Amino acid sequence: MTATIWKNLVVETQFATELTLTGLRRLCSVPTDPDLVTWGSEDLNYALHVGMYSYSSGLERLCKLAIACHVYAGTGEFPKLRPYSHKIGKLLDAVEALTPEGPGASGRKEKYLVRPLDSLDPDLTDMVHRFASGAGRYEHLDSLWDDDAEVNTYNEWSALAGRASVSEEVRRLISLKGAMANAIEEELIHYELECTAASVLEDLALPMYVPSVGVVLSLFRKVRWVSAVLDVATYYTRPELPILGEVVAPTFIHPSAEFFNYNIARIADDSVVEEELAEVYERIHVRESEMDDEDVDEIGIER
Repeated sequence: MTATIWKNLVVETQFATELTLTGLRRLCSVPTDPDLVTWGSEDLNYALHVGMYSYSSGLERLCKLAIACHVYAGTGEFPKLRPYSHKIGKLLDAVEALTPEGPGASGRKEKYLVRPLDSLDPDLTDMVHRFASGAGRYEHLDSLWDDDAEVNTYNEWSALAGRASVSEEVRRLISLKGAMANAIEEELIHYELECTAASVLEDLALPMYVPSVGVVLSLFRKVRWVSAVLDVATYYTRPELPILGEVVAPTFIHPSAEFFNYNIARIADDSVVEEELAEVYERIHVRESEMDDEDVDEIGIER
């Protein structure tokens, strides 16, 4: 029985962690200003529903894991979680009502055990709650047969994005990621690998919109808090509970800018990347200058 509990908790936590991270990454690509989208198209807006579906499902599972493990650590029995359904607001309130205690409740993670106060709330939590409970997840399908169905998730997201803020450090990392994508594309084209690496280039060139990144970081801080509570609930509290912080901490228990750097932009060491890019762009500029000189020669102008 103990082995089964251990395995199921680890697998569920891995599943929830990847779902949540996948959602946060996708949500960074939600355009919130028509002027930012090529040709003014709305074809990229669907990324919001992809990201929200994954994020809300992952957050729901992490909340339920935190509640279940906290109760088990204290009583030796897991509570029934079905009554929570997909009600994100109710789940977050239930996590807040827990009192994290044990050997993991102190140290560098202690500051993350308190529910974050966010300037986008309560609207942000309400939006996630509405989406997860079904009104948002099925809004496009519901609108086909129900004239009163509201298709409002994109409008809610855009309003939140208009209020969100992004630090200068995160803006720098967004620019750095764009420079990386451009440099890699230029080098692959130069070495005639453009078609071979087409799928890689597509992933690298996926745009990030600063307003949406601001909302994503607010969503991340909710996940960091829930993950910290889950970590404490399983940190040497009972021998049959795996230390689930080993699953969630490497991904979520970081300062916001570090999380964005490592897990969204996926830049290992930004200072080294900047040095490498400086060398790459120098090569690119040399090649461009040589091509300009060749063009001049071809039209018969003396240099």
